[in-house]
Amino acid sequence: MSFVTGSFERMKSQNQSIVLNMIRLKEPISRAEIAKLTNLTPPTVSSLVGELIEKNLITEEQSTNSKIGGRKPILLRINYTAHYIIGVYAAAEVVRVILTTMDGKIVSDYVKDITELPSKSEFTKLIIESIQSIFDQTDVKKDLILEIGFAMHGLVDPERGLAMFSPHLHLENIPIKDILEEEFDIPVIVENDVRALALAESWFGQGQGVTDFICISVGRGIGSGIFINDEIYTSSFNTAGEIGHTIIDINGPKCQCGNNGCLEAYASESAILNNVKQELPNHPDSLIQEWIKNGHELSIKMVFKASKEHDPFAISILQRSGNSLGLAAANMVNILKPSKIILEGSIFEEGDIVLSQVIEMIQKYTFKSSNEEIKVVRSTLGKTGMALGAVALVLRKMFKTQT
Repeated sequence: MSFVTGSFERMKSQNQSIVLNMIRLKEPISRAEIAKLTNLTPPTVSSLVGELIEKNLITEEQSTNSKIGGRKPILLRINYTAHYIIGVYAAAEVVRVILTTMDGKIVSDYVKDITELPSKSEFTKLIIESIQSIFDQTDVKKDLILEIGFAMHGLVDPERGLAMFSPHLHLENIPIKDILEEEFDIPVIVENDVRALALAESWFGQGQGVTDFICISVGRGIGSGIFINDEIYTSSFNTAGEIGHTIIDINGPKCQCGNNGCLEAYASESAILNNVKQELPNHPDSLIQEWIKNGHELSIKMVFKASKEHDPFAISILQRSGNSLGLAAANMVNILKPSKIILEGSIFEEGDIVLSQVIEMIQKYTFKSSNEEIKVVRSTLGKTGMALGAVALVLRKMFKTQT
């Protein structure tokens, strides 16, 4: 397939990426400074800058400062509005599509809730319609879209752009890249949603300037993105980070993946609600019991509300979830020794009860020297981070300086 829109392999060389990334990191910056910092020759830098200006990727401005008796240098900046990126986040409960400029600023946002599990054809149709909605609600021309980044729930194969297994959607082997490239004639890059989230944290969130961190996301399922030496760790099989399917108890409850006793079956939002339903008959005095009798639907927010009103049953349920998550996180810390743990999910935003348990378990069960400090923080990006992570997949490719 030959794309009418721009793919990065076609629009830039390796040295252009080096120059472009240096401008991004140091802007505004002169040609002479770029040459000094990159070890490229001044004529080479001048030629590369000329090509980037011709492509409208960078702009020039006059410096307000000058050397005594000399000319004011011309400074360079990235033209972030020259092109746009589409980021897609697809999970069992929602599809979200954003259109951003090249610095991740959201120009347009479309959200479609999923209320019933779709078939494979229904799911792909929903994705196509959601992306088309972005074009329908903006006047951005398709040829200004650099690429579509796609953050997908479950196991993915980024090289083939394939969603291999989505346990909460109960779907397998969806050729997302092929389908979307055929439909929109725009290059597509696919990655697991939590690994994409970790990439978003490194570009826009709590992971900025941090070389080693783990991002743990808790929702209907549980996943993690592992960031090592400024790179997302994927493993040779592109399946690294499935912390939700580490085993807590081989005789434990059945997980969506088919195994018994996974962390996800103990500490996810679904697990919390399942535990409440199973144990609530034994706690007739719980506020949750009273609210459900009055017609309210059981939800995570309800459980947290009850805990804030000192309901012992709600507190015990959430503390158990925090303990399980904390133990799993502590084990990851003992193996990988990141400098930061970033936690994403509504159960960390609703209050401190789960967060405090996770922190307590990490402090208690990690083996560390006296000079090791591992920070545990909430994500500031929330679920927007998944869609921004899809965008960051494209940005990483655009500004990549290593082969």
